[in-house]
Amino acid sequence: MSVFSLVLILVAIIAAVVLLFPVVFRLDFHLTESGFVADLFVFKKRLWNYTKEWKAKEDPEPEPEQPAEEKPVEKTAPNPEPEASNPAPQTPQADPHFREDDEPRASSPAPEASTSEPQPPSPEPEARKSLTEREFWTLLLTPDIDERGLCYSKKILNSFVNVFQVRFRDCYVEGIRMDYKSMGYGAALNAMLKGYPFLEDWDLRMDWTRDHDLQSAGHIEASVNLCRTIWFLTVSSVYGGIFAFVFWRRRAAVLKTGELPELGYVRTKILNWLVEE
Repeated sequence: MSVFSLVLILVAIIAAVVLLFPVVFRLDFHLTESGFVADLFVFKKRLWNYTKEWKAKEDPEPEPEQPAEEKPVEKTAPNPEPEASNPAPQTPQADPHFREDDEPRASSPAPEASTSEPQPPSPEPEARKSLTEREFWTLLLTPDIDERGLCYSKKILNSFVNVFQVRFRDCYVEGIRMDYKSMGYGAALNAMLKGYPFLEDWDLRMDWTRDHDLQSAGHIEASVNLCRTIWFLTVSSVYGGIFAFVFWRRRAAVLKTGELPELGYVRTKILNWLVEE
């Protein structure tokens, strides 16, 4: 076996390890009647913590305030305000240098500009660069574009769900209090849920002795690797690009001709509801 073959096999092994190596995220949660606590870990390192309390502690009742002692108020006589002196009116003084002959002369009107000059031609109306709200929703509700959008969205969503492999571990809900007959049905339901792979780690604990508080806790693990992430990005780019190209062609045709496709009765009702006319 040549050196090149060994190097090629080594590169393939490293690439497979990098693409398939799982990165595990773990969420630890604890839900009680007084609050909620969640911690997010990647491997063993905590990345995020969230704490929420929605049952405030009872505050002590405030002591009643004692009325302050009233102090006697001394009455003082009002001080008479001095009367304002009226100033004597001032007479305007005559200007010794003013003459009756010095009157403003009317300025002669400026000659009007000739209107015989040719006016520039009015610019032609430019084409619209954007769709109105009604035109945009009309294109989206067109049957062929609508079907494409739903089909592509479903494929992208399935690809996204496959990116993360979610699993519950040691999850439980305890302190469930009902009448004994209903709690018996709940215990039977708990045994039935154990047969489903996705819910096998959930445990519904009935409070037969009525001495446990209602609470829930557990761990949620989600593993992701580079291979599934690249596949999701590829699927999203391909289907998103196809849908954008089809919509762009329809948009250009509407902006050029101004003609919109006709919609059925139900789609027209949905359009009017979206546009809120």
